[in-house]
Amino acid sequence: MAGYQIPPGTIVNNIKSLLKERYKQGFPIIKEIIQNANDGRATTLEFGINKGLRDKVEHPLLKIPALFFLNDGTFSQSDKEAICCFGIDANAKDKGKIGKFGLGQKSIFHFCEAFFYIASSQDVPEGCGEFISPWADKDGIDAKRPEWGELSDNDRHVVENYLIEQNLIQPQANYFVLWVPLRQKMADERCILANYYDDAKSVESNLPQDMKLRIGQLLPLLRHIRNVRYWLEDANGSLQQQFSVGLDNENPCQRCIYPTASQIIEEDEHDLQGKIIISTDTTGIRFAGKERILPANDFSLLLGQNPASVSATFWDDLQQSSYWTKRVSINESGNSESIPDKSIPHCAVVFTKQSLANKNKARLILQWSVFLPLASDDSTEGAEQEAYEVVDCQGEEDYTIFLHGYFFLDSGRKYIEGLQKIRTGGFEQKTPTNEDEMIAQWNYLLASKGTLKLFLPSLDNFVKIHRLSTLDISNLADAIMRSHFFKSKVYKQSICSDYQWVFRIKPTRSAWELIPVNVDVRSLPSIPPNWKVFPILSNFANSYYLIHQQQPNLLSNETSVNWSEQEIIDLLTSLDLQLLFAESKNVNYLISLLIQNRTIIGRSPIQTCLINLVREAFIVIGIDKLQQEQFHAAIKKIVELIHPEKRLKLKQLSSNIQHIQIVFNALYELDIKQPLLVYELFEANSSSSSGFLSNQQMVSILTCLSQLLTAGTTHQVAKAIIEQILEQTNSLEDILKLVSNLALFVGHNHQQNKAYIYSYLSLQQYKHKYCLFQGDRRDYETPIATAVKSALTECNLIFIEPKISRILGKTSALKAIPKLEPQTCLQLLATKPDLANSHERSNLLKELINHV
Repeated sequence: MAGYQIPPGTIVNNIKSLLKERYKQGFPIIKEIIQNANDGRATTLEFGINKGLRDKVEHPLLKIPALFFLNDGTFSQSDKEAICCFGIDANAKDKGKIGKFGLGQKSIFHFCEAFFYIASSQDVPEGCGEFISPWADKDGIDAKRPEWGELSDNDRHVVENYLIEQNLIQPQANYFVLWVPLRQKMADERCILANYYDDAKSVESNLPQDMKLRIGQLLPLLRHIRNVRYWLEDANGSLQQQFSVGLDNENPCQRCIYPTASQIIEEDEHDLQGKIIISTDTTGIRFAGKERILPANDFSLLLGQNPASVSATFWDDLQQSSYWTKRVSINESGNSESIPDKSIPHCAVVFTKQSLANKNKARLILQWSVFLPLASDDSTEGAEQEAYEVVDCQGEEDYTIFLHGYFFLDSGRKYIEGLQKIRTGGFEQKTPTNEDEMIAQWNYLLASKGTLKLFLPSLDNFVKIHRLSTLDISNLADAIMRSHFFKSKVYKQSICSDYQWVFRIKPTRSAWELIPVNVDVRSLPSIPPNWKVFPILSNFANSYYLIHQQQPNLLSNETSVNWSEQEIIDLLTSLDLQLLFAESKNVNYLISLLIQNRTIIGRSPIQTCLINLVREAFIVIGIDKLQQEQFHAAIKKIVELIHPEKRLKLKQLSSNIQHIQIVFNALYELDIKQPLLVYELFEANSSSSSGFLSNQQMVSILTCLSQLLTAGTTHQVAKAIIEQILEQTNSLEDILKLVSNLALFVGHNHQQNKAYIYSYLSLQQYKHKYCLFQGDRRDYETPIATAVKSALTECNLIFIEPKISRILGKTSALKAIPKLEPQTCLQLLATKPDLANSHERSNLLKELINHV
C-alpha cells in the first residue's frame, strides 16, 4: 500500500496558504510565539532584531539581519520531533498546554524562508540546534540552494555566545532560541511570500504601534510567562532594550492556574488579579476577573445523560465518544499517535484597564479568547469580527474584557466555531450525532454555562480589587450596556442567569453592587435628596433592591423594576407635606418617581391619592407659597398627572390671595372625592380639565359658597366661583331647583340702594312681579330708573349683573331677564302697584312721554 509523498513544494504551498488564510502578518505572530513559550513553561521571553552575525558565522542566513525569540522554557525530545513536523504537535495531548494544532510557530514564515532553533534543557542537557527549511527534502537537502546547509556546531556556539554576551542567556539555564533570518530578495526569486525585510524598521512597520500594550494584555490569561522584553541593536552591536512588559511583583498577582497536566477534572473557581508594568509606565495595566472549571453535569447533553446523575467517568466517556474529535500528536518516542482532543471545561473572564494614551477617545474592547485573543481591530472577516467589538467609552480609562473558554477553534486560531449562531439565537441544543455537532454543542455549553455566567462576578471582582470610582464604573457599565455583546438576548440570558449588576440605592450608602437575579428590584429616578421626606423608601430599601434608573444597570430581560399600585399608594399616603415642600428638590424628586411609573399612575386608586395629596397641599402649604417660582412648575406637573376628567379648573381671580385661600380651604374640606377643583394658576398650559360635578356635589359646593357669600370678607371670591360653577354645569335648572332657597346671587335693591343676596326662588318671585331687571350701576342710575324709584316707593326693584343674568337666563323660570326700559316699565305699571303722590310720579310720566 502506497502512502502520500510530500515533496518540499507541497509543504511550501501549505505554509503559503496558512499565512494567507489563517495567520496574518504582524501581531498574530508575536501572540503565537508567546503562547509557545508559555506552553514550554517559560517565565521570560526576549525578542529583538539582530543586524546579522556576518563574518563570525558560515551559514549565509546567519550573516543577514534576523528576528530572534528566546525563552527560558523546557524543551523535550518530543518538542524536537514536533518542530520539524507540519500540522502535528506534541502539545495536543498535554492538558497543561494551550497549543494543539502544531501550526502556530509556522507563522514566522511571514518573515523568513527558513529558520534556526537552538535549545538546552534538562531533557536535552547536551543541547541541540537545527536549521529548518521547508524547501529541503526529507534528507535536509535543497538542491537549488546547496549553501543552505545544516547548522554547524561552530555557528550554533556563535549564536549562543552572542546571546550570552548580551546577558540574555544565563549559564546552566534552560533556553530555547528561534533565529529567524529576515527574507531578502534573492537571485532565483524563489520565496514563500514576496515580502522582504532589510532592517528593524521594515519589521516594525508590520507590527502594531501599541505592541507592548497588546503583549501586556496577554499576560493575565497565561500561566507561566511573566516578562517579555524587546531589543534592538545599536551602532556598536549591543542590544538595547526598547520596552519591557511584566508582572508587578510588588502587588498581589493571581493568574490562571489552568490548564494543568492533571488528568483529573474537578469543579473549581479562582479569582484573578494583578498589575502589568509596561517599561517605566507606573500606571500599567490593572486586571482582575475569575476563572472556573465547570462541572460535568453542565455538559451532560453531550452524552445524552441526565444532569442530575452524570456518570462518574463522564470526562473519560466523553473523550471515548465516537463523535469526539481526535488529533494526531507525537509521543516521546517520536512516533505519531491519534489521541482525543482536549476537553477542558475551563473558562475565564478578565477585565483590564489602563490610562488613556495620547488623549484619544476612551474605548471598551470585548474580545473572545482561547487564552490568547482571537481577533483585533484589523480583522475583517465576519467570523473573526464576531470575536471582537469596540465600543466608545466615556472617561479617562481604556478597558478590555477578555472572554475566555477552551473552545474549539478553526486551526488558524481566528474564530470560535458557531459563535455567531450562538449570539443571534440560531443555535439548537441537542445531543450530538456527529463530530461537527459535538464541536458546536461543546462551544455553546462552555459559552452559555461558563464564560458568560462569569461575566458579572468578574466585573464585581475587578471593581472591588482596583477600587474603581462610581463614575468609572458607570462609564464602563454604560459601554457594556451599549455593546452588541450585551444586547444579544441569548448572551444576556446567560450573563444575567445568576446575577445582575446595578447601582443600588440605600439610606446608608448607594453604590454599584452585584445582586442575585431572583430578588425584587424597584427603580428610583435617583438617590432621594432627603430620606426623611420619603420614609416608605427606607422601608422598601430593606425588602427590595432599589436601583438608580439613570445608571446603566445590567439587568436580566426578565427583571421587572416597576412599582406596584399599592406601593405607589403607600408612598403617597406616607408623605409629610411640610417636609415635602420644605425644598423644591423634594417635590421634583416625587414628580420624577411618579413620571417613572406613569403606566400605573392613571389607575383610579392612585388618582385618588394624587387628588388627596394636591388638595391637602393647597390647604396645608397654601396657594401663596405654591405659586412661588420654586414650587409653581412642580405642582403643575403633579396636577397634570391627574386625568383631565378628574379635575375641574376654576379661573384665576383678581381678589386678595388670603380670601381666595379661605374659600378654597372651605371647598377642599368638603367631602368631595373628585373632581379636584384646580385653581387656574396650577393647570398646565398643554392640558385642559374636563371634569364635571354631580348634582349632589354641586349642592354641597353651592351650600358652602352661600355661607361664604353671606360671611362678608370673602364674598367677592365666593360670588366669582359660584358664577364659574354654574357656568360649567350641564344641568343648571335641575341644580338650581335643588338649592332654590340658598342665597347665591348678589342683587342691587334699587329702592334701598343696597346689595342683597338672593335665592333662585326669590328672584323668580321678583321676576313674576316684573321687578327683576338685569343691569349694573349704569342701568339703575338712568333717568327712567330714577323716575320709577320715585313713583313706586313701595316697590323693590332688583337689578342683577349681566353675567348672572346670562347664567340664569338659561333656565325656563328666569329666561330673558329684561333691562329697565319704557316697555318693561309699562309691564310693571300694568300690575297696578301702589304709586306715590302726583309730584313724585311726574318725572316717570315725562320719561314715558319722551320715549313714545
